[in-house]
Parts: sequence; C-alpha cells; structure tokens
Amino acid sequence: METNQNKFLKSVLLLGDVCLMYVALFLALLLRNNGLAGQINGFFYNFIILYVIWIILIFVFNLYNLHFFKKPIDFFFSLIFFSILAFFIGVTYFYFYPNIGISPKTVLFLDVVIFAILFLVWRYLFNFFLEATAVKEKVVIVGFYKRLNEILPQIKRIYSIETIFCPTAMKEQNKCLVVDSNASIISEVSDLKNIVTSKKITSIILSLDFYSNEDLVKKIFNALPLTLNYIGIDELYEVITKKVSLNHLDEVWFLEKVSKPEDVFEKIVKRVFDFVFSIVGLLLFIVFFPFVAIAIKIEDRGSIFYNQKRAGKNGKVILISKFRTMVEDKNQNKETWREANKNNITKVGRVLRKLHIDELPQAWSLFTGDLSFVGPRAEWVELVKIFEDKIPFYKQRFLVKPGLFGWAQINFPASKSVDEAKEKFEYDLYYIKNHSLLLDLEIILKSIKLFFL
Repeated sequence: METNQNKFLKSVLLLGDVCLMYVALFLALLLRNNGLAGQINGFFYNFIILYVIWIILIFVFNLYNLHFFKKPIDFFFSLIFFSILAFFIGVTYFYFYPNIGISPKTVLFLDVVIFAILFLVWRYLFNFFLEATAVKEKVVIVGFYKRLNEILPQIKRIYSIETIFCPTAMKEQNKCLVVDSNASIISEVSDLKNIVTSKKITSIILSLDFYSNEDLVKKIFNALPLTLNYIGIDELYEVITKKVSLNHLDEVWFLEKVSKPEDVFEKIVKRVFDFVFSIVGLLLFIVFFPFVAIAIKIEDRGSIFYNQKRAGKNGKVILISKFRTMVEDKNQNKETWREANKNNITKVGRVLRKLHIDELPQAWSLFTGDLSFVGPRAEWVELVKIFEDKIPFYKQRFLVKPGLFGWAQINFPASKSVDEAKEKFEYDLYYIKNHSLLLDLEIILKSIKLFFL
C-alpha cells in the first residue's frame, strides 16, 4: 500500500516529466531550426498522444519507483531502452498519420535524446533531494511476521520505524523483531497510543498474526484513530517483492482476491495479439528451420524437435514442441530435474537458447490457442503431480492460460527443487491476482530487456 507522501512525490515526478517533455521539444525545435521554435503550438498538440505513450512506458519500466535510481545499472539500461522504444514508436506514429502536416524525424530524434538527458538530471536531483532531506514516513510495526526480515531493508528505505509493538506473551518468548537501536519495543496499548501521538506517527504496519488476537485488535481499535494509514503486512510484502506469500493463504483469500468474472474485452485483445505474434513466430520458424535442422543433425544426428506434455489452462494436457537443445536420452521424460544438469545441453542448443530460437516451434501452440504470449510458464505434467502434492493451492496456477513469457520467469530463475518451484509459484500468483493488459506489456518489455543482457 502506497503512502500519501509517496503518492505526492510520484505526482511531482510525473509533473516534472511532462514539463521536461515540452522543454525537450522546444530545445529540439530550436536546434533543428530557429524558426521552428516559434511554431511550438503546432507541435504541442501533435505530440500529446506520443507523450502519453511515453509516460505509460516510464511506468512500465518502473522509473516512477522512488528508489529505482539507487540501482544505476538497471536505471541506465531502462532509460536507454525507453529512448530507443520511444523513438521508434514516434516514427511509427508519424508514418501512419502523415496528414497531420509534420514529419519531424530529426526533431523527434533530438527530442528523445534531449529528454533522456534532462530525465537523467531530473531523477538525479530528485534522488539527491530525497537523500539530503531523509524524507521518510514515520511508522510503527504491530505484531511480528516471520517473513518481515525478508523485506525489512526495503521497509527501512521507505519508512522510519519508530517502535515495535509486541504483546507481552510474545515478548516473554523473545519473538519480537529487533529492527535497530533506535526503535524501541513496547507491549502496552497505552504506550502505543502515546507514541503515535507524541511522534506524530502516520502509518501502522500490521503483522498477520496480529489478527489472531481478537482482544488485542479491539484494544488497538479503541485506542488509535482511524485516520492513520493501516498497512497489512501481506499487502506490503506483495508490493515490495512483487509476489504473493503462500504462508498465510486460504480459500477465503482466493475468493476475495482472485475470483472475478473474465474480462471479455481483455480476452479478445489478448487473443488478437497472440494471433499476430503467432504469425510472426511461424514466419521466423520457416526461415530458421532449415539452418537449425541441419545444425542439430550435424552435431548428433538426433531428433530436431523435443516434445513434452504440459499442463494448460484448467489443467488441460497440451503438447509443447521446441527445437531440441539437450542430449537425447531414453529417460529424458522420466528425470524430474534434468534441466538442472547443464552438461546435457548441446553446443547447438546453447546457441539456440541464447538467442531463444529454440522457442519458435511454440508459435504453433500460440496459433492454436493452447498458449498465450504472456502467462505462467506451462509446466511438465509429471512435475505438476509433484507440485500439486507438495505446494498448497498449486492447482490455482491453471486459472489463466500458460504463456511463452511470464512474471515468474523475469523475476526468478528456472526452478531446480520443490522449494524453488514454490517460490516461483508465488510470482505466478501475483500475476494471476493482478493480470491485466498493462502488466502483460510490462512483462513483454522486461523480457525483451533480459534478451539483450
């Protein structure tokens, strides 16, 4: 859950970006031709749609994250990729709408370059301001959540933790979280009320086990004002990690958070894009097939394709085909974690995987509708049997159609154990809960970014 302060800061960033877009446009016109600077009104309206798309891209690349600048490599890569994409989107826009009276190829290029430079300076100054003023919202943590330690560094970057409220029973069992020397630990509701008032606390982080004590809930409800920002730790964990913790999920959670009617418009749009991507993929398959087939046959004379039964939407068994990248083995469909042994990958296979050419045969599954371009990765049916037995609610993974690219893929490496598969499933749950066309776009763009790494 975002705080009001963070929303305000992001609004300032957004307003600054919009202003910089038009400053960049004015400077681009000035550099291109002094006389064009006086015609900025004509360009102003024609660039509005383009700038709206730019803002969406900035959101998708996570560049409105207040702490993203602290990851310089990711920041610069995202900025470069955004600039390239922004330019080609602009070229495409003016190509399909030639009747608007302008064809600003040079101006567009200058505009993108100047905006990227201004954007970098603006983010640097903003980040410097945040660090210099130590702008943090004061918060109290109530209760204890065993996975709190996992997100504690991120919490401390966003919030100033003033105190930890730990019920007496938990304190006596030494189950209280020690954040740092500055944060005190209290056990009385009266002390909690005094600290909230004296230190002007604005937010309360509620640990999950807090709700198991009904008497304590009533006391805090009566003692603290409802005007505070109450943040559930499960929601905060999801926002920070971009995954859903399995530790405290139950059937009610799925009914409240996941159950919803299928969006017909989204379904149609997604299917149209899947069809377009499948045609492109099949054309590329036709082009690459002769070369890949010859290379595979020359290396070990084995099969060109690797076929495997996998679980699709609603658990339907589908057949997935890929160019073979591993040494053929009569037990290859019996070995659970065969992918973990990199020695099984052939020389040709390494190249195919590096360039993702091995995925091209899946364009047919995309064409038939068994796969979507974006969705949880289709899992081998034999592994599914294991995961359904070992991982809670794993069957819910099949609520959406599997895809070539997924949220779990861009956030977590290929799993080599049940525990890793469990964590990967937490990312899949995040996608299932929050899936939308915008999230699909984010996954596609981030997948493309990973392709060039």
